[in-house]
Amino acid sequence: MRVRADQTRPRQPWDRFLLKALAVLTLILVIGSLLCGRFRLGLDDQEALCLPPYRWYLIDTWDRQLEVGQLVAFAATEAMVPYFTVGQTVIKRVVGVAGDRVAVDVAGTRINGVMRPNSDPALATTLQQPVRAFERAEFEVPRDHLWVMGDTRDSFDGRYWGALPIEQVQGRAYALF
Repeated sequence: MRVRADQTRPRQPWDRFLLKALAVLTLILVIGSLLCGRFRLGLDDQEALCLPPYRWYLIDTWDRQLEVGQLVAFAATEAMVPYFTVGQTVIKRVVGVAGDRVAVDVAGTRINGVMRPNSDPALATTLQQPVRAFERAEFEVPRDHLWVMGDTRDSFDGRYWGALPIEQVQGRAYALF
């Protein structure tokens, strides 16, 4: 269908167009900053994954409800060197919360008397320490702390550096792929 010259719509003044475009752009920027401020992407670039088979994670920095079984992202401290640099984002699984009983020995890690699979301190030799150096008699996870671990024997986690203060938690993590 052809449009005749006398049937075209009148053009909008440029100042009205500019005002509408500015309003839409502002809305896009506000929504984008809210989403970017809440969510971050995390990448596990280690050769040996501690939460296989996942390598990419979505971190929700607003979700602070922590329960056993969830993945959490937190900032590494000096106690986590040499595997992590101070301030690096680390993702592990919550396996114990305040009040839970934890024990680590040569055989593995027990949470409330139940042995975790793949939980023996296998990294002791890599850290050039005797396995017994990482044994912990049964203790209670302190208030405002978590016990976090990876899912593999060679995960550098609470077995080696202890309970994690909740104040270090950056948010809940979700495995993507």
